Amino acid sequence: MKANRAGPAKRNFPVVAIGASAGGLEACEKLLDALPAKTGMAFLVVQHLDPNHESALVDLLSGHTKMKVSQAVAAEKIAPDHVYIIPPGQQLSVEDGFLKLQPFRSETRPRLPFDHLLASMAADLGTRAVAVVLSGTGMDGSLGIVDIRAKGGVVIAQEPTEAAYDG
Repeated sequence: MKANRAGPAKRNFPVVAIGASAGGLEACEKLLDALPAKTGMAFLVVQHLDPNHESALVDLLSGHTKMKVSQAVAAEKIAPDHVYIIPPGQQLSVEDGFLKLQPFRSETRPRLPFDHLLASMAADLGTRAVAVVLSGTGMDGSLGIVDIRAKGGVVIAQEPTEAAYDG
């Protein structure tokens, strides 16, 4: 069932997915500190969260940017100069320039929310998709960055020597 959407999404700006896990909060804060309030880009932040607890990421990251920071809402049109945070227990994706949320199914293991987002961005945004891989461990994002590159998007990874974890 399609969500009721008001008008077509404006899709001529880059969308940047920021993925982080262990030790990634500090790196994400530093990245946002360095960005101007008007970038012309939208940012989707995926951090590995406990699915059973509310996230404080909106409050934590709001103090590091003048851009609007909010938890992602299903069927929300993606807007530039906005930071969207993945909600706990959800998979975030992009479809026709809108945010799409799906709850994780209990049998879904391993949970790879960053790969899921990146694959959808590659398919929907092509060359306007940007992946930023920050500190963490594990393999989430490693498949999705291949999709981004295959569609002509850009992939940026944190220097391992500057990361809290080099995984």
